[in-house]
Amino acid sequence: MSDPTNQNNADRDPFYVGYLPLPAAIKRFIVPWVVGNFVLALGIAAVAASQHREPGDGKWETNELLSLSGRITMEPYPILRTDLNESYLLVEQGKIGAQKRLSQYDLLNEPFFNVNGYLIERDGRRIIEIDATHPDPVEPVWIDYPTPIPVPVDLGTHTLRGEIVDPKCYLGVMQPGEGKTHKVCATLCISGGIPPMLLVRDKQGNTAAYLVTDEQGQPFPASHYEYIADPIEVTGRVIREGDLLILRADLASIRRLSSDRP
Repeated sequence: MSDPTNQNNADRDPFYVGYLPLPAAIKRFIVPWVVGNFVLALGIAAVAASQHREPGDGKWETNELLSLSGRITMEPYPILRTDLNESYLLVEQGKIGAQKRLSQYDLLNEPFFNVNGYLIERDGRRIIEIDATHPDPVEPVWIDYPTPIPVPVDLGTHTLRGEIVDPKCYLGVMQPGEGKTHKVCATLCISGGIPPMLLVRDKQGNTAAYLVTDEQGQPFPASHYEYIADPIEVTGRVIREGDLLILRADLASIRRLSSDRP
């Protein structure tokens, strides 16, 4: 004769007790659940990683102090031009441009300086981060063969699609220094005086970069900082000055694009 107590126990749902072996019914449920969630997490991570932009090959030479001499100009942004016809944007350490430091000099009558700082570079685009701890971070010098100011070449009006980045982060300080996740940082850098740069990328991944100003060639206004780090379309005149491209943007033409990969 069967024991009714055992029958009642068999009909009950399995009950887990920590110090007893895991009931078979619970094990049949929990193991596939754990494995399934693990596979799902891996899939989500893989998809998220595939959406990230390549960090690029930018570099920030913080271990090697660079000393360069050349002509400094302030328009539209602080730029050091060497006798090798190379242009270096000038910035301070942190999220600050070099405008305040350089405003103490008479650049019209004494434009030649030796600058000590650290190189930030990517794809032939260069920045010098001035070493504020150096005894003479920016020092007037005499140059026997002064670097001439490049003659601006008007390349006409163009409509471009790209993203406004802060070049200090994009060229090497942050990797990657672009995209929506970098919007707050880029806005802080540009509002601190670091020149804005329009990054244009073609379908093959090749890039072109333009310093961005308003239509008169003055610094990009704070009224349009909302477009920083967003995919945009903008029309303006493109000016070549030596190895730099400058976009004099028609601010009214700026519009956001739906894709984050123009």
